[in-house]
Amino acid sequence: MVVGGSRCGTTSLHAALVRHPSLFVPADKSPNYFTAPDVAALPDSTALRAMKGHSVTTEREYLQLFAQAPASLLAGEVSPVYLQSIHTAARLASLAPESRIIAMLRHPVHRAYAHWLGRRRDGLDPHDQFAAAIADDLANPAPRDVAFNHYLAIGRYAHYLAPFYAAFPRERIKVVFFDDFASSPRAVIDDVCQFLGVPPLGEEIPMEQRNKGGIIRNPLLRAMWTRTALQRARLRGILPASVRDAVGHIVLRDLERPRLEPELASALVAYFLQDISALEQLVARELPAWRRA
Repeated sequence: MVVGGSRCGTTSLHAALVRHPSLFVPADKSPNYFTAPDVAALPDSTALRAMKGHSVTTEREYLQLFAQAPASLLAGEVSPVYLQSIHTAARLASLAPESRIIAMLRHPVHRAYAHWLGRRRDGLDPHDQFAAAIADDLANPAPRDVAFNHYLAIGRYAHYLAPFYAAFPRERIKVVFFDDFASSPRAVIDDVCQFLGVPPLGEEIPMEQRNKGGIIRNPLLRAMWTRTALQRARLRGILPASVRDAVGHIVLRDLERPRLEPELASALVAYFLQDISALEQLVARELPAWRRA
């Protein structure tokens, strides 16, 4: 179970795991089953409606995702939203207590900004300034039970990882860091394979950078893409992934990435310092780069 986090490389990891001959991973990422009750209780928004368009809400529907999995293969799935609720771990442990957990983590400030850029790219956030998008988090900084739609709250990784360490043995939890994955993707993938007990991929599986964030430069393409978010979410279960990928490659091949203001970035590092310290203790790894913007 790849449980998150959002904008931390999970789309690229999913693309690699889907191709592994010893694994059965549904081609469509993010069934989001174990957070369905949390999402159902949230106020309506464009992003929420888009998410519900491809989420699985019943156990029968969820298990059906794996109905064609050969008994000889290890089955799993990738849902980044699982690391946005303190309730996910207990639900997963109840249904599949033997699970192995993989969490991908990224510098929380960089993650939050990348998440907002991705939402803006896809027409899922009405704020045209990052500062406005995070204003509620800054005004209400206490950790949240469910962080969906809150860019900063999602980055409190220790808060959302702690329930997994309480529900599963430590040896069945693997934490992967985005910077390691970005610099040495094949080494990280092989390390994940070792953790899962399957053969390494080596050079057999091409590595791809997927789900790149930014603002679409072409104004006509940008308008078309941002105004069709809900329609694209509904078509996700109908159109083959190859078709969706081809369209996305055309529309998203020329992106602009505005720079995060240094002063705001430094202020946000301070926002996360307490959780960073807690995470370092939880995963037994120092993260000095995360203490700088």
